[in-house]
Amino acid sequence: MKLAVALLFPALVFAEKWTAFKSAPFTVYTTGGDREAQEALNTLVQLRHTLSEKFGKDLQPIWPVALVQRKGSPQPLKLIRESYLTITPIGAIPPAALEEIALLLLRENTATMDPSIERGIARGFSTLACNGPRVTFGAPPAQKDLDWARMHLLLTNEKYSGSARVLLGNFAKGIDGDAAWRNTVGTLQREFDAQAKQHLAAGAPGSIALNGKPFDPRRIKGEDLEKDETALFEADLVNTAAAYKAAIAKFPESHAAKEALGVLTNDKALLEGATGARALAALNTKDSLERAWRANVRWAQPHEQLAKLEGKNSDKAQRYRKAAELSPREVRLWKLAAQHFEAAELQAEASKMWLAAERAATTQKERDDLRETRLAADRKRVDIEEAERARIEQERLNELARLKADLNNRVREAEAKANAGAAPRNPDTKVVEWWDGPKPDARAVGKLLKVDCLKGGQLRLVIDTKQLLVKDPGQLVITGNGTVDLGCGPQKPVRNVTAEYLAKADKGTATIGEVATLTFAAAQ
Repeated sequence: MKLAVALLFPALVFAEKWTAFKSAPFTVYTTGGDREAQEALNTLVQLRHTLSEKFGKDLQPIWPVALVQRKGSPQPLKLIRESYLTITPIGAIPPAALEEIALLLLRENTATMDPSIERGIARGFSTLACNGPRVTFGAPPAQKDLDWARMHLLLTNEKYSGSARVLLGNFAKGIDGDAAWRNTVGTLQREFDAQAKQHLAAGAPGSIALNGKPFDPRRIKGEDLEKDETALFEADLVNTAAAYKAAIAKFPESHAAKEALGVLTNDKALLEGATGARALAALNTKDSLERAWRANVRWAQPHEQLAKLEGKNSDKAQRYRKAAELSPREVRLWKLAAQHFEAAELQAEASKMWLAAERAATTQKERDDLRETRLAADRKRVDIEEAERARIEQERLNELARLKADLNNRVREAEAKANAGAAPRNPDTKVVEWWDGPKPDARAVGKLLKVDCLKGGQLRLVIDTKQLLVKDPGQLVITGNGTVDLGCGPQKPVRNVTAEYLAKADKGTATIGEVATLTFAAAQ
C-alpha cells in the first residue's frame, strides 16, 4: 500500500524540505537556495510596485500569490485553496510567469481595456531587471510584436513617458480610444501605432529606470514548513481529493486539509467549523456567506451567492451591484444588477448598471447591444417619470377642484340656512342686516388679488396690501356679485371686495385678522 501511494504521490511520502519567503501578497516556496528565492520575491514585489505606480493605484490580487520554485515542469497560475499558485524552475522567474502575474494584477484591479494594450503592458513588465530597489524596464521579450513595441515606446521615449501615467490611469478607469490618446500624448492611437511599428523595426532600443520599492530581499528570512504544513502544501501542488485525503490520513487534525477536501468534493460535513472564505462560501448559507465576504472583502462570489438567497428584487440588485463593483469586468454581474433594479422599479439605478455593463464589454457588438438596452431602459425611465409627474399634477388639480366644490357647497348651505322660512320681502321694506357671530371690528376695502389655500382647509385673502385669514370657509358669509369665485391662486379677473374682519394677528399665517364677511362689488 505504501508503495502504491509513493508511486501516485511521491511528495507525500518522501517529503522535500520546503522554505517559505514572504512579503504580502507574495510567498515564494523553494526547495533550493535562499538567494534564488529572495531574488524571486524581490522581482514580484517590484513588479507590483512599479505597475501600481504607472497606473496610479495599488494593484492588489484578490487572493495571495504563491510562487513555487522546484525542479520539473512549470505550471500556470491557478487558484488553489486560498491563494493563486504557480510553479517555476529554481532561479530567476521566467518572463512568461511574470507576464501571467502582471495580467492577473491588471484584470483584478482595472476596468476592461483593449486586450492589445493589456498584453503589451504585461509583456513589457515581464522582463523587468531587478537588483534590490533598482529596477530597469525595457529589455526585449523573446517575441517582440506591436503590442509590446507600443508600450515600450510609450514608457521609454522622453516625448511620451511623462504622459504615460495619465494615459494608463485612464485605461484603468475604462477610458480608452482616440480621446484618451489625444488628451494625454497628443496623438491618435493609429498615428502612435505607426511610430511604434518604426520603433519595432529599428529594434526598439532603449530602457529606463523605474522607481522601485525600497526593499532589501536579503533581510527576508525563510521559514521552514512544519511536517503538517508540508503535507498540506504538497497536497496543494497535486490539488486532488486523493492528495488531501492522504494528507488528512497523515495528520488527522489538519483542519485546512479537511476544508480543501470539502470544497473539492462539496462535502458539507468536512466544512463544519470552516474559517476560510472559499470553504464558508461552499456552505452556501446566509450566515456562512456573510462570513465569507468578511474573510476576503475583495472577493465577489459571496455577494453573488447572497443575491440568490435574497427575497426582494431591490435587495438582490444591491448584492449583484456589490459583486460587480468587486469584479468590474464581469458583464454578467452588471446585467444581473440592472435586471433586478428594473424589476424593483428603480429605473435610474438600472440605467447606471446598464452603462457599467456596456463599459465592461469586450467586443464592439456586445457594447452596441448593451447600449441599445441602456437607451431603451432610459426611454422607459423617462416615460415612467413623465407619467408620475402627470399623475401628481392631476392629483393637485383634483384636490383644488374638490376644495372649490366643497367651498361652494358650504356657501350654498349657508345661503339656504339664512333664507329658510323667510317671508317674501316687500320691495319698500328697509333691509336690516343680520349677523349672529362675533362682531367684526375692522374693514378692508380694495382689490382681491390672491387667495392662498393653507393647511387644514384655511384660506388667506390678499386684499391690496392686507392679508386676512379665513379659518373656516364654510362659516364665511359671502355676498354680492361673484360669490362663488374664490379659486386658489391669483384672481383673474381682479375684483373689488369689502371684507369685515376681527382684528387678530396670526404670525403663523402672516395675517392681521379673521374674515367674517366678504362682499363682492358689482362687476363693471
